Amino acid sequence: MLNFIVSTAAFSSAAYVLNRYLNTQGISGTRSRTMMVMIIATIISIGAGWVVDQLDGEAELHKNDLSITEIVKSGDPVKIAEVLAGFN
Repeated sequence: MLNFIVSTAAFSSAAYVLNRYLNTQGISGTRSRTMMVMIIATIISIGAGWVVDQLDGEAELHKNDLSITEIVKSGDPVKIAEVLAGFN
């Protein structure tokens, strides 16, 4: 949940700052500028989420999880159904 909050705040802040910076540079608000701002803000948001995962330790929680191929090879129908249903 902390990851979601930080990355949302990072996206909003980055988009705001980039728009303000581009306005002061005199670059007009076209679709390509909007797309550029969205892409850069998304990259910053993903980076902020990654940093939170690394600091919080959530990135290491899923290292011991079985991969989908290992679950399918095991032949356990309950585990396969959980993976297919998204309960993994």
